[in-house]
Amino acid sequence: MEQKQDRYIVEFGEETLQIFKKGLFKKKLIGQFTHRTRQQEDANQFTQGLIGYIHQEIHGDEAIKQKLLIQGEHTNVMLGCMIEEDEAEAFFPSYFQFIQQLNGFIYVPSGDIISVDGQEIANGEGQIVAEDFTVQVAKRELKPLFDVTETVENQGRRVASIAKIKARHIPYTENLSLLPDSKQVRMRSVEEIARRAVVVLILIQFVRELLDEKEETNLKTSKRIAEVFLNRYGVKMNLTAEEEAFLAQEDYTQQELINKMWLYEAVWVMLWSIHLVEELVEPTQICDVEHTLNLLMNYTNIGELLQDAEARDVTEVLNRMDENYLYHWACTEARLQGEPSPADLDDGVVLERQRAFNWMTQLHEEQWDDV
Repeated sequence: MEQKQDRYIVEFGEETLQIFKKGLFKKKLIGQFTHRTRQQEDANQFTQGLIGYIHQEIHGDEAIKQKLLIQGEHTNVMLGCMIEEDEAEAFFPSYFQFIQQLNGFIYVPSGDIISVDGQEIANGEGQIVAEDFTVQVAKRELKPLFDVTETVENQGRRVASIAKIKARHIPYTENLSLLPDSKQVRMRSVEEIARRAVVVLILIQFVRELLDEKEETNLKTSKRIAEVFLNRYGVKMNLTAEEEAFLAQEDYTQQELINKMWLYEAVWVMLWSIHLVEELVEPTQICDVEHTLNLLMNYTNIGELLQDAEARDVTEVLNRMDENYLYHWACTEARLQGEPSPADLDDGVVLERQRAFNWMTQLHEEQWDDV
């Protein structure tokens, strides 16, 4: 397929888009696009690098950063463009005309992020400079993100969830996919959940020591202590690749440590699901961190902990997951509008709870690092 852009011709191939400059007698190849689509590869991995870059390297206005993250999450096409240096400046206006049809934003190798209308969103130092940014989401993103059969159970559950949040005056949408019912869901085992919770609790304690400003923490000593506890509880084998890499780092940013600390909210849900925490209150404030850490100290190994663990009724888990799913949508909508989360919901708590629910139910068939 061929598309003309002023003095240029873009020819669409299966894997590349070649850019030609029109001449008097023939066209000259001056560069090419490489393109990837969400359908060509694992949808959950598609934007991982982009999301990671925005999360770690972009700083400034938090509301605009959140919009960039949401835009990245809904990216369906990625284009890489290589143009001969002496043609780049002349080609750029035509490039914009072509890109504008795709919405989204442009990432320049210098580190700049530019909207399709030419507005600089973030500069080469990663500093957000735009006053605002409009998220462009393709309509097809409103289609179900996972294939679930509608049943009397999951339809009734959604009706009940909507009734509950309407009573609290929380906005909602009826377009969200239904979650699996108790016969469709593939809950992880009590042992899987317990081992994951213990690993994360040990990592949280490691991070807490590094964040403690009251005493100078020796990094090597903290790592040794973490390894001792991983071995003591018999869960070192349950570290993920990302967690192993995290423990191997020689230095940590404040934000990296804070991000890991937020995982206590995911742990709280996991412990609740196996009856080691009895109450899952509304997500309006952070959980009792000290309680979770002290709970771990009541046991000397994973075997002792498993003796007290018992699977909660799957229907109860799905009921709370469905409510949290709607809370998550409401918090995201509020962020897009630059408004506070409704009904005093803590969007950080809601997000981490959803991470745990999705992992425990294997909703997207993702491993922990990819949830």
